[in-house]
Amino acid sequence: MILAIDASNIRSGGGLTHLAQILAQGNPQEHNISKVIIWSSQSTLDLLPTQPWLIKRTHKLLNKSFILTFVFQLIYISKFLKEDKVDLLFVPGGTFIGSFRNVVSMSQNMLPFEKVERNRFPKYSTKFKFLLLRITQSYTFKKSLSVIFLTEYAKNYIKKSVRIKNSIIISHGINLKFTNLPKKQREIESYTFNHPFKLLYVSIVTVYKHQWNIAEAIIKLRNEGYPIELDLVGDSTPESLLKLYNVMKQDTFNVINYKGLVSYQNLDKVYKNADGFIFGSSCENQPIILLEAMSAGLPILCSQMGPMPEVLGENQFYFNPLDVNSIYLNLKKFLNNFSERETSAIKSYERSTKYTWKECADNTFKALNEIYTNANNKK
Repeated sequence: MILAIDASNIRSGGGLTHLAQILAQGNPQEHNISKVIIWSSQSTLDLLPTQPWLIKRTHKLLNKSFILTFVFQLIYISKFLKEDKVDLLFVPGGTFIGSFRNVVSMSQNMLPFEKVERNRFPKYSTKFKFLLLRITQSYTFKKSLSVIFLTEYAKNYIKKSVRIKNSIIISHGINLKFTNLPKKQREIESYTFNHPFKLLYVSIVTVYKHQWNIAEAIIKLRNEGYPIELDLVGDSTPESLLKLYNVMKQDTFNVINYKGLVSYQNLDKVYKNADGFIFGSSCENQPIILLEAMSAGLPILCSQMGPMPEVLGENQFYFNPLDVNSIYLNLKKFLNNFSERETSAIKSYERSTKYTWKECADNTFKALNEIYTNANNKK
């Protein structure tokens, strides 16, 4: 079988990590796939591994705007697939509007489907982009031989509004460099203002991540005398960073530290220097960041929304990320109960061991072969 991958809209974030890891960790030839042809922008292709069975291809339209990737799909790619005698097309970005029939797609982004979440964005252009993705992904999912989901939450949510023929769940994995034995926890009284409890939140500062609510709760606790500080690591959107900075004006003790973007190569060191982790997103499919924090052996305070309870499992410290008081009360409980913190770190670390990129890659190529074989047998 010849497999093609349309990665025309994969350029950054979890989608890029997933693609790079399954190509690095997998061996499709073990699953009756003789070669893989991948189409994407040159900048994405440069970040992907080199393999003897992998052929990388780009096109001038793939190196320009988001909209022009649709033009490439609509006019060009199906002709190229036919010329290469491709048997099956895998679409990890979720959108394919070309005429090629044997398609397996993947859902990695909930923003197009969760109206409340996409409406948090202030710009109409951003809302329109996600609405357009909802239309194109719904069309792709309907025509696909099967859809790969990351979580039960995503599958159940999207299947309420989109008629899908077949589906399978294949979880993301975790880069082993983040693995660290559960961190020994101490009573909060053992920390001082000079050596505070270091809480970490890694994620882009944007409308559905709610860093400003977490910062407000941290400032309130610091004003009550708790020796705590928060490091925020990640890129940002201008309007959300301004919202965060407005809250930080109340931070008279300077305990909220926005570090900006840290390179992926150095990110494991950031986790290993923290005492605890907080994740306040209200919209996810399966957050790789949360998986990394679990693997890093950190006690975790987590949003109760979306798939987070499914990913993290049993945990004493869930909160409503839209409610500062909920964050404040659960954070206070977190700080005051070092034994529960330690239990949280151990349980989440143990749970993280089932998420490996090797297993993700093997399951993906195995599933693609089986889906193609089953479709052929029905003809």
